[in-house]
Amino acid sequence: MAWHIKRIGKIQMEKRSMRRSIILIFTLLTLANIGFAQRYDRSKKQKSNVEKFVLVPFTEAMDSDSIKIVTYMEIPFQALQFVKKGELFFASYQASIGIKDKHGQDLAHNVWTDSIKVSSYTHTKSAIKNRKHFTIFNMPVGKKYEVVGELQDSDTRKKGILKNKIDLRDYTKKPTLLKPNFLLDLAGDWGFKKGKIPTRGYGVREIGQGVDLNISGFVNHEAFEIEIFLTNGTAIDSLIHRFNGTGDEGYFNETIFISSNLFSSLKNDFRIVLTQRKRTDEKKVSFITYKPGVSNFVHNIDIALKQMKYIMTNEERVSLKGQSKKNKEQIFYTLWKERDPTPETEYNEIMEEYYGRVWYANEHFDAWQPGWETDRGMIYILFGPPDEIQRTNPSTSTASLYQVWSYYKISKQFVFRDQNGFGDYRLDTPFLGAGL
Repeated sequence: MAWHIKRIGKIQMEKRSMRRSIILIFTLLTLANIGFAQRYDRSKKQKSNVEKFVLVPFTEAMDSDSIKIVTYMEIPFQALQFVKKGELFFASYQASIGIKDKHGQDLAHNVWTDSIKVSSYTHTKSAIKNRKHFTIFNMPVGKKYEVVGELQDSDTRKKGILKNKIDLRDYTKKPTLLKPNFLLDLAGDWGFKKGKIPTRGYGVREIGQGVDLNISGFVNHEAFEIEIFLTNGTAIDSLIHRFNGTGDEGYFNETIFISSNLFSSLKNDFRIVLTQRKRTDEKKVSFITYKPGVSNFVHNIDIALKQMKYIMTNEERVSLKGQSKKNKEQIFYTLWKERDPTPETEYNEIMEEYYGRVWYANEHFDAWQPGWETDRGMIYILFGPPDEIQRTNPSTSTASLYQVWSYYKISKQFVFRDQNGFGDYRLDTPFLGAGL
């Protein structure tokens, strides 16, 4: 019996040692390879700086058979080449936004030639500070279009091009909703109500007293009803607003104020339902608030805590049992603060890398369970993209399909076997220490 107890104690010590090693390995690999986005698809050409602008179209019903397409180009300062002149830094560029039909014919476009002046070198490398341009296209429904944005740096002469397809064919049906738009306060005219600018609702830092939800669509010439439902940390598909219309104009365009006290979670899901007679149409949009020190990939703290299981110690796991939602959030922040290589800043590189890998695993390794819980997901999260992947040829007579992942820097190799021919790859040899 004494020998058995000692043996159990030795196994537990080995597991604790393995967990500590895993955390250390993950941390070292991450610090050596921060920047997961550029590594996920090695077949894709890495973007040059001038290609790192944003092109986003927003749509709104303007008549019974036409839609206003408000398209924004957001140019982060880091996308341009700044030249120092005296104590200041200057960058010049030419930008354009155009719209084409399905045959590629140019229907309309706007061009801007502008320059930026800053006093700090740090600002020249900023991904947050930016210059915005927008233009408005009024287009008939029932057709397909393509919005094209071009940015050329005047100093390097390099050019970046982004394209967005817009399909308006389904909007000939009635009743039908367009994708709702969130509007934030910003002085000036931004193509919507004066003093309001649209946002994709992703990682919004400041909402003040609340946000406006712009809802529009096409209806028949009769009464209709709109219902807005909210799901987040304190509400589950809860009706928060309802309004009615006559349908006399064949379309509608309404803006509803959503108070900030309703945004109780990082991720707030809205469901908008249009009903006319017995026909309905539905659209879903999410509004994600920003929290300093939290990864952009984290939308739910409870789920994010479960996804930490590969690097969480037994003591940390025990500390979560029986805790309230509020306490769990605080524990989450504490756990990641302890792992933050730059605790003096609000950006946690380790957390961003970890949940970026979780996102990638969910996108690419989904089988009978979420991608992050699969064996391939576990290894990817812990060690990142392998240096080499060897696969068996499915056309051969091999009874099972295999993948062999090799990590040269740490001299590790993992063999995965497809259990049933449907992509359910499992490790041939269990990897001890992770999530145990």
